[in-house]
Amino acid sequence: MAGATAERQESGVVRAINSAFRKNQNNPITLVAGTTRVTGVIKAEKFTGRQTSGSEPYTDVVIHVKSGRTIKKLNCSLKGESAPSLAGGGLRGLELAVPGIAKKFLKNAFAKLNKMLNAGDKVPDTFGKINDTDKLKIVVGNAAMGGPIDYMYIGPMDVTGRYDDKKNVLTLNGSLIPAATYAKTHDLYFRLRARREDQRFDPSAKDADNTPKIYGKSPSRGDSAGRIVVTDKVPSTAVLVNI
Repeated sequence: MAGATAERQESGVVRAINSAFRKNQNNPITLVAGTTRVTGVIKAEKFTGRQTSGSEPYTDVVIHVKSGRTIKKLNCSLKGESAPSLAGGGLRGLELAVPGIAKKFLKNAFAKLNKMLNAGDKVPDTFGKINDTDKLKIVVGNAAMGGPIDYMYIGPMDVTGRYDDKKNVLTLNGSLIPAATYAKTHDLYFRLRARREDQRFDPSAKDADNTPKIYGKSPSRGDSAGRIVVTDKVPSTAVLVNI
């Protein structure tokens, strides 16, 4: 999920929360999304920072919550409903979460694929299961990654909100899930995929530190290497490697 699609979902959440707050005469509201209730909500805004690597940040939307005189900011990462790609930022972002883990995945994936493929072959979907400790660090993130995040919001790209002015409750059509809970209740995997359809297996392609790239350059666009994302779903036809 990227570009205009992500922008639509982020804008929808921000707009729904701020509109409900105004309807309540600028008094705190209660936000309901799935099984989660957040009381004292006074504002939502898009996150404007970046990862220190320059990549897109983990946080998409910040929700401001007032309790007495204290205002707390809740960082939220927004995802679509279909096989959400978690923990963005690619290799550089993952290295900020758990130094060395993405490179280990690439080396182990290469070792397995090199026994299966010849140069120029199409690379099959390749996944690696993440252990419990590391997946918590990856999902929650840290400040260097534009996090940490408090919640994941998973829902449709077209956000709708139903505001009950008698109860001061805004109900969104997605689910707000504590990030730590999501990590504990889902198996998470690295997924290696091509950046371009015409990229093929290149056993000689390596980074400057000798980490295998696995993919060669795209003949049509020149993109080199692949892309690593984090997902919670693995197809039955996938190649699964140890990390």
